[in-house]
Amino acid sequence: MNIVYATDDRYAGYCGISLTSLLENNQDVSDISVYILAYRISDQNCNKLKALCDRYGVTLLLIDIENFQDRIGFDVNTSAYNPIVLSRLFLTSYLPENVERVLYLDCDIIVTGSLRALFEDKIGGSDFTKYSVAMCPELYMPDDKKRNIGLDKTDTYFNAGVILVNLSRWRALNLDQSFLAYYRAKQGDLLYNDQDIINHCCRKDVLTLPQWYNTCTNLPYFPKWYLKRTQKAFHYEPAEIFADRLKKPVIIHFQGEERPWIHGNRNYYRAYYDQYRQMSEWESMQMIYGQENKMRLYHLLNMITILFPHFRKLVTDFIGIRWYQITRNKT
Repeated sequence: MNIVYATDDRYAGYCGISLTSLLENNQDVSDISVYILAYRISDQNCNKLKALCDRYGVTLLLIDIENFQDRIGFDVNTSAYNPIVLSRLFLTSYLPENVERVLYLDCDIIVTGSLRALFEDKIGGSDFTKYSVAMCPELYMPDDKKRNIGLDKTDTYFNAGVILVNLSRWRALNLDQSFLAYYRAKQGDLLYNDQDIINHCCRKDVLTLPQWYNTCTNLPYFPKWYLKRTQKAFHYEPAEIFADRLKKPVIIHFQGEERPWIHGNRNYYRAYYDQYRQMSEWESMQMIYGQENKMRLYHLLNMITILFPHFRKLVTDFIGIRWYQITRNKT
């Protein structure tokens, strides 16, 4: 089982907590290799990551990506996002040739169960060797945003926080060059950066995973009937099974504003983050203060979503997406 993260020193602790959750819940796997695309990580955090992997008896390789932007060769605008997100476009260059399949995880993720199924020959009855990536659908993406990257209205837009990568196929198709060519054609200016690039370049070449492998933390607030209308590509089990899976998804993705490490958050899944933080080498990591009012407003939005999910869609269309656009050049 090959796992890859990308982080700088600021997010190294969250990466370590995520990795703790993964290793704790996959102890029955004897051959885990962890690759971390590391950008200027301090010796202290490097040592903690090594100690963590030693504790679970897994192989760790820290890969220096300080010069990753040189691989791009042109100016880019990564909006409010850390530029290191682009490093995952070059996985074929950074990872050993014998690595054929790898699971990429964002640092703001907690793993609560086994990932074995993602490394089987077939995933959900489909032959993964025929696909470049396997990903979970984004809960919602406006049609005009999809059109901007060449997707049709009926196409599924996927979230890149969790990507099962078929590296053999990436190499065979020279996808890293396709990624760069498309990014250059867009003048290095895409709202969601590499996520947009992968959605464009791998369209029609994505194996859809159930949302339980990349569950966004506002999902529990949406009524099931509305989810079915909004995202048809989700996997819908009978009501009781669906509800149980929602309580404990395999992979929880703390995307968005309501992070579990921000003081005053009422994130639906915050207890999972606290659990694995306390088990990690970063158990004493402090909460972020000063955003309590924003957390109250975000929780209010979640409560409104339960009764009026259409309102949440309007917020996403007219505030959420625009918020990133307004703040693009301010970070």
